[in-house]
Amino acid sequence: MPNRRTETRHATPGNTCNHFQKYGMTCDDFDRLLARAAGRCELCETPEGETPRGALVIDHFQGDGLFFVRGLICDRCNSVMSRHDRSAAWGPASLPWADKARAYHLAAFEQPTPEEFEQADRYIASRRTYNVKDRHYIPVAPRAALVVRLDRSMTEAARKLRRHLTDRQRARLIELLSRPL
Repeated sequence: MPNRRTETRHATPGNTCNHFQKYGMTCDDFDRLLARAAGRCELCETPEGETPRGALVIDHFQGDGLFFVRGLICDRCNSVMSRHDRSAAWGPASLPWADKARAYHLAAFEQPTPEEFEQADRYIASRRTYNVKDRHYIPVAPRAALVVRLDRSMTEAARKLRRHLTDRQRARLIELLSRPL
């Protein structure tokens, strides 16, 4: 049975593969996904090395109890798929991609059943499209996820927290940790 100790083929030594931790994909599944993409974004067909990040990302659908991996795409196409999933509004630059995004969604790597696609469509149709103007504040660009391993050295964990948290965030963390259980 796959577990964090067996799914390490694509990770740095001593770590578990990201595709297993975040998406539940075994290394063999990920190899099949890589072969299917053939080094190109599956939506716009831009070669991986020419994408803005220089790498492809795993695209997935998640909602209404469903979760399935659709494929490997570039950051720009990931933005297109967020419009398909109605987490952002279609704009003049992205609207021409609507039909291609739908076809890509229906050709998902993990091959959901027709009933699951219907459930996904109902969920997508029920979503209120996100609009920046709806926000009462201007969001700060999110940072990369911070992972602090508490099963290792506490000194290492503290160092990592000091490096990655703002003074305000550290003060709030100390406040929360000081509260009685």
